[in-house]
Amino acid sequence: MSKVSIKTHSDNGKNKSLNPFSMHVPYIDDFIDKFAERLPFNRPSLPSVGLGDFNLNPKVDVKEDDKSYKLSAELPGLDLENINLELSDGILTLSGEKKTETEEDKEGSYHLMERSYGYFKRSFTLPPSVQEEKIKADFKKGVLSVFMPKSEKSMQQQRKIKINE
Repeated sequence: MSKVSIKTHSDNGKNKSLNPFSMHVPYIDDFIDKFAERLPFNRPSLPSVGLGDFNLNPKVDVKEDDKSYKLSAELPGLDLENINLELSDGILTLSGEKKTETEEDKEGSYHLMERSYGYFKRSFTLPPSVQEEKIKADFKKGVLSVFMPKSEKSMQQQRKIKINE
């Protein structure tokens, strides 16, 4: 199992993540940001970029249990050196690039090409209960797994609320 390094830095909010709504209708982006700003793992907004720059959109699952969160991202065909995982001001950003494979054989031509190549970037706002200094990541068989333990204080504050009829 390969270990993925997590870079931690602060950019004072200058670098934000991709939000497809901001590319087309800015007021929708503002509405979504205001509605979802306190939800865990929401995707912060990003300034507009050209759609041609981002050809990949890795599928991600986020799972929670009593002690932690686990983010799993499908990154088939990527090598570890082409994956970046950064943490800045409570935002976890996954980015990377899948480069086209070059073949020495110049003969022949493609009849069909469905595989995606290019750059991707996904960002997630972490809940305050995550112990950022204890986040760990592994990369195995094309799947990136990010383990985010909850703080002891947040685990103690969890309780079931009875619902009356």
